[in-house]
Amino acid sequence: MPRSRRARARRSPWPRLAAAVLLALAAGTAWLIASAERKLRTLALGGLGESFPTRIWSAPFALRAGSLVETGRLLERLTRLGYVRVDGEPALGQYRWSSPELDVYLRGYDAPGSSQDPGLYALRRGGGGRWSLRGPGGDPVPAVRLEPELASVLSGSRSVRREPMTWAQIPRPLADAAIAAEDKRFWTHWGLDPRAMLRALWADARGRDLQGASTITQQLAKNLFLSPRRTIGRKIEEAALALYLERRLGKRRILTLYLNDIYMGQDGASSVMGMRAASRYYFGKDPAGLTLAEDATLAGMIRGPGFYDPRREPEASRRRRDQVLNRMRDDGLIGEAALRAALAEPLKAAPAAPPPRAADDAYYVAEVVRELLPRYGGDALYRDGLTIYTAMDPVLQSAAQKAARASRHQAALVALDPATGDVLALVGGKDFALSQFNRATQARRQPGSAFKPFVYAAALRAGLTPATILLDRPRAYPGANGRSWRPGNYDGVYMGTVTMRTALAHSLNAASLDLASRVGVPAIEKTARDCGIESPLSGDLGMALGDSGVSLLELVSAYEPFADGGLRPPPRLVTAVLDSAGGVLEEPPPEAKIALDPATAYLTASLMESVVKDGTARSLKAMRFDVPAAGKTGTTNDGRDAWFVGFTSSFLAGAWVGDDRDRALKLTGAKDALPLWERLASAALADRPAEEFARPPGVVAVRLCADSHLLARSGCPGKYDEVFRAGTAPTQFCPLHRGGIMGWLERLTAPR
Repeated sequence: MPRSRRARARRSPWPRLAAAVLLALAAGTAWLIASAERKLRTLALGGLGESFPTRIWSAPFALRAGSLVETGRLLERLTRLGYVRVDGEPALGQYRWSSPELDVYLRGYDAPGSSQDPGLYALRRGGGGRWSLRGPGGDPVPAVRLEPELASVLSGSRSVRREPMTWAQIPRPLADAAIAAEDKRFWTHWGLDPRAMLRALWADARGRDLQGASTITQQLAKNLFLSPRRTIGRKIEEAALALYLERRLGKRRILTLYLNDIYMGQDGASSVMGMRAASRYYFGKDPAGLTLAEDATLAGMIRGPGFYDPRREPEASRRRRDQVLNRMRDDGLIGEAALRAALAEPLKAAPAAPPPRAADDAYYVAEVVRELLPRYGGDALYRDGLTIYTAMDPVLQSAAQKAARASRHQAALVALDPATGDVLALVGGKDFALSQFNRATQARRQPGSAFKPFVYAAALRAGLTPATILLDRPRAYPGANGRSWRPGNYDGVYMGTVTMRTALAHSLNAASLDLASRVGVPAIEKTARDCGIESPLSGDLGMALGDSGVSLLELVSAYEPFADGGLRPPPRLVTAVLDSAGGVLEEPPPEAKIALDPATAYLTASLMESVVKDGTARSLKAMRFDVPAAGKTGTTNDGRDAWFVGFTSSFLAGAWVGDDRDRALKLTGAKDALPLWERLASAALADRPAEEFARPPGVVAVRLCADSHLLARSGCPGKYDEVFRAGTAPTQFCPLHRGGIMGWLERLTAPR
């Protein structure tokens, strides 16, 4: 055999095989590290964790001394926030009601522009239903505030509760407790703990319960990069990644990531992730406020949150807590005195807060997201742990959604605080689960006669008065393509001549067009724009009858000047946005511009009061809604859309009813929209009582004759009071009836 062939035969294949294995291991390790590096680069907030959900909160509720708030409504708000009624002295999150005394131990909160100290407050409902308030020390306080309700948590497709902590924000006892519970040699090992691994293998071989062998670094590697499958291959990958993390991140950052990422149980469908979320969920406080015993309780839960839940398994949780405390003593992390005090502390978890009422809040939350998405982007909204405060009143939001569900057809409702523009409630349909289209903000429909108040406000601006006489007769107007346009009154009945007040109260189209033709389309459009209408307008007389599409929110907010003395604050859903560290990103203050002078605003509101008293919305009386209110109905051709927008001295709301396919349904504002408005407005009265509309300076009241609409004489058989801008009231006395004693006698003896 040739020598070369004998040499090749003697050559062993093992070096090549070993080289191939080493090359494969190197390639696998490189791939594993590259994958880990890509993951680390995507961590949120500079590497604090995988993602942190955004929380959206309602507005807080302020009860002011001397205010008229119904007791039932106040107790309803406490119940919604998870306060528990007790017979004895209340503890944190509890209240005691024994008429007329309400003792409540407030949790307190701190939000931009509003805060409340925790403590036991004594509230008393005195004569006339007005509240007096005393603080923890017994001294009177001007107001107490209930904390905001959690409306929604934005965490993408997976429902997660996670709140970030930096290394500086992690309390040392909490970190020590976690290390004692999970990895006593954390500060000295290099990612793997051989002693713990050998101990675990020995216990397993003897048939005992598997001892904890994975270090904190290994647990973090598994949670961040690997699947939960328990295989030899995954354990090898876990070990390799643990070694890499130790060199790449360092101990402090590893522990910070771990305490932000560890699974700590379930809040309904939401996973509670990280120690900060767990601290707030189980104990109702930030980690900085935890006791040593509470630190140990949370650390003990890491091994099995379901087994050691302090609410569901208090005895098992206490035993595990005590075990962690003893380990901390054995490891020199606490002394004997601290151990004894912590062991003696009773285990007291905070009551579970009620879950967000997603079904009621969904349209509001979706509109908040739609507003903020262009400013912050989806990554920030769903991963960066923002805190968003809104103007939503959760009680009114629920009332609005219930009202929409009660409608036979599709419906939308909006409620505002007319003084601030705060959007108290916003419902865009009957059921968000079936349709996410928001009919309060995204749909533009013809408002019909609900647009007329801008026509009448323009007339009042031009110097006309509520007693100005209008012609209510059929009339042809130039239309499109050279055709004449002959609009008629809704019921086909014409009154001949009427005052402006009567024309608006009964929504007379013919009289309103007579008024619009006098005032002029440009003046009407300017008034509508000044009040806040932004949608395109037709620019012809049809605009006076509401032929141009608007959104419900747009129309309701454009009524603000009528409800608030001529001021028009823009509608505001979001009151503040905070970053994950609590820094304020935006806090738009309430602001308002002057849309109308106070006299014009008051006179227009007065005309709309007549709509409610004896006009198209007079059926409110039959609904037992008998407080001072003003508003306007609206109905479009063939009853395709029904509207009512109305207000009291402290509340403004609008309702729309219709069909997404724009079908003719024979709806009317009074029959279909007004009842929904009444349900919402009645709910608002419980803590937003209505008062008479305040007459501003420069407006005078004059008694007129019902026949001549001039100054009344003693002989006038019918008289009424009318309001005027100073200097515009009639100066002539009624020529139809006599004055003095003779007029009085004639009126007494006249046939009835």
